[in-house]
Amino acid sequence: MLEYYRIDMVTLGEYYSEAFTAKSQFGIGMISNWLSPIVLLWLLSLAYLIIRANPQSNENRFMALLITCEGFKAAFLMKNITPGGSDWWFIDQYLWNFNTTFFISAQVCSVLMYLCFPIYYRVNQLSFLYKPSLQRHVWYVVPLLTIVFMIVATDLWVYENHAWIICSEVGATPETLSQVGVISPSMQETVDSIGTCPTTGEWAIEDTPVFGFLMVALSPLVSILALLVMRTSMNQYEGEENKNSSNRLTSRSLYIGFLGKVIGSMTFFVTLFVIIPLLNGGNPPSFGDNLVNDLDNSRNFTEILTKYAWILTGLMISLPFAFEGMMFAHATAKDSVLDIDSKLRRTFRNSIFTGLGAILFLIGCELMESMIGYGAFGGIFLGASILVVRKPVLSTLERLGENILPSTFTESESAYMQAYAASGADGIITAAERRILVATADALNISSERASEIEQMFGLKVSEEEQQPATEPKVLQQWTDESGHTWKRMDDGTTFWWNGTTWQQV
Repeated sequence: MLEYYRIDMVTLGEYYSEAFTAKSQFGIGMISNWLSPIVLLWLLSLAYLIIRANPQSNENRFMALLITCEGFKAAFLMKNITPGGSDWWFIDQYLWNFNTTFFISAQVCSVLMYLCFPIYYRVNQLSFLYKPSLQRHVWYVVPLLTIVFMIVATDLWVYENHAWIICSEVGATPETLSQVGVISPSMQETVDSIGTCPTTGEWAIEDTPVFGFLMVALSPLVSILALLVMRTSMNQYEGEENKNSSNRLTSRSLYIGFLGKVIGSMTFFVTLFVIIPLLNGGNPPSFGDNLVNDLDNSRNFTEILTKYAWILTGLMISLPFAFEGMMFAHATAKDSVLDIDSKLRRTFRNSIFTGLGAILFLIGCELMESMIGYGAFGGIFLGASILVVRKPVLSTLERLGENILPSTFTESESAYMQAYAASGADGIITAAERRILVATADALNISSERASEIEQMFGLKVSEEEQQPATEPKVLQQWTDESGHTWKRMDDGTTFWWNGTTWQQV
């Protein structure tokens, strides 16, 4: 399989200046490129949060590793944040190697981990897999097997050929410069399809191993399988007589996470293999056609839709992983990280609100560009209009977030949890603090059994300070000396004498 992407020989400033023009869809393509490292950092931070919440939990270790793999997969477009080209190879080689090693490794590892979900999340039909002995080892065995496979099967996934197409002047025959490996026949065929150079520039071209495409295609298929497993688990907990709300919410969050990932993956494939071909007469454009169309920079409606369709495929590489990671973090850490549900809801709400503003900005830009040839003004005007209806939009998004990321606890239970966290912040709950907690639970209409359950779910490591009853020391011996003074010795070792008014310790 062959892949190419355009790289002009420009400076960093020129590269980014051009990226935010009408010719480049007002920067949305560059934004999708930058979403890759942003989502990678977001998922790595969630993985760290999950591990920190309970480092000894095998489930947390498993989920943190899976989210890390998803982060590496989401970072695929990170290679496009630099201008690239042969002059930029000193940087681009590291981003290119990231895609040829970490991306494929993460694909393999995540597929194996999807298949291991019944080991950590109980499903009646697969209950034979739900064993502590497996849970203790699977989370590290899977990445070890991935490493072994990547070493043994290097020939399947390694990127052997990478080169540059160079157009030094308009009308000249494109030249090729091999950077890694050789110019393969498929690469040469693409170069020949360009004809003569319609403009000057430099583009990267490479052979992508078929194995990489197979793993990308296999990942959503296995995700659908995991989706069905988590759906079964969720229904299983719903049907129980004594419902465990925590387990039910865990399965629900995992199910929604997989659902978002599958919807994103299906959008990616439908756009790539259905919508784009339909916009181009029913046949998918060849890589050479894409290159020439890009150089022509046509502004007709079909070409504009095609370019936005390509950008949508880029967004569907990273955004579904961000949503999936958010739901997985909620499923894993909701019982151990205080108020994580509201924090994730706030992140979800703000992200969607920003996305709506960006969409309105693009619509305004395109409309004004088609009418007066200058789109930025229309984009700013229409994009800023969402601020006028900011409150109702945010309220709607907040309700949507509450449906997607429900809290494990009621408001009263959350208030009790906060009181418990404050009392045990020093690692000890004194007898006085325990009396206050009991009174707080009574005031919030929380039973003692539910209060104990909340404390155990929160996982705060505290010790109770025993209240010792106050007892008077006992007299071991009492006597009167020759001078007439009365004395007494107590069982705590102290000695007193009677001064005529009261007992005085010696």
